[in-house]
Amino acid sequence: MKKFIIFLSFFFIPVILFAQQHNNIPAENNSTVFDHVNPPNWWTGMKNHFLQILFHGKAIGDAQVSLSYPGVQMLKVHRVENKNYLFIDLNISSEAKPGDIPIRFDFPGREPFVYKYTLDKKDPHDGISRAMGVSSKDFIYLLMPDRFSDGDASNDRIPGMLDQSLNRDSIYDRHGGDIQGVINHLDYFNRLGITALWLNPVIENNEPQMSYHGYAFTNNYKVDPRLGTNQLYAQFVQASHAHHLKVVQDIVLNHVGDKHWILQDMPMKDWLNEWPTYTQTSYRESSLFDPYAAESDKKIMSDGWFVPSMPDLNQRNPFVSNYLIENAIWWVEYAGIDAYRVDTYIYCDLN
Repeated sequence: MKKFIIFLSFFFIPVILFAQQHNNIPAENNSTVFDHVNPPNWWTGMKNHFLQILFHGKAIGDAQVSLSYPGVQMLKVHRVENKNYLFIDLNISSEAKPGDIPIRFDFPGREPFVYKYTLDKKDPHDGISRAMGVSSKDFIYLLMPDRFSDGDASNDRIPGMLDQSLNRDSIYDRHGGDIQGVINHLDYFNRLGITALWLNPVIENNEPQMSYHGYAFTNNYKVDPRLGTNQLYAQFVQASHAHHLKVVQDIVLNHVGDKHWILQDMPMKDWLNEWPTYTQTSYRESSLFDPYAAESDKKIMSDGWFVPSMPDLNQRNPFVSNYLIENAIWWVEYAGIDAYRVDTYIYCDLN
């Protein structure tokens, strides 16, 4: 968390296959073809009709891609430096209906397959009873899920995750709190007169040390298993709304954790702000607004890494910015959260 304790900046955004085949019949959604598809689904009825889907899988970059679905047009297929990625631009018109878009991938020397990409119906209650935004009228309560209440002891340690600590005597280790623990105490917030809950990040942070705070994402589309599941998080938002509590999600756009799956196999060299040698931010926020500051000082402040385990994202790369924007929209539509608190906002590319 860059300067989080010294300078707390609130910036709220209201809300918003490869199986055995015969006769050249494409297989459908075989998990051995794609390791990741982001966003994992989308919605009809969106104000912005543009969608860019990231597909990640071994040697998929040479595929010829096609689709046929009423109201959906494939605008472009981007082939990038890393042949394990494809970025596909779609236009999802207002005429498109909910359903599965059959996206066909044809490889030289391999049998074709079809990935069914799901379009759901946008929730009509957005802006009414969900995705409501916050205002100066709200009384916002900040809590750290790992430190609040352990509602499910079975997820205190998850096999395979890098941080296996569980020690309430250490401020650097995990303590076992989770989303279920927050759900169990929603009445408590009502008694305090709270109107909105701001949880420190709940997104997966599979870092080997000090993962409790959550500010080093390793999978933008997944709730940390030690806190719960995506489904439980959506239930938490729904339960909070039933208790007349709004939900603010803590989002990090400036950086990710160095164990993020994308960084293990980057789509392109400029996904991150790289330096000839490791360069850490100066933390001198005022340099960005100082008319006399040197450009080198501004660059170190905004493009330097906060710590070695938190690489700085290059938001000037349009694929990176699309990825972050769509991820923020996805959580609003999926879970119905009401607002975002943007961590390290001043360190993001201001353009």
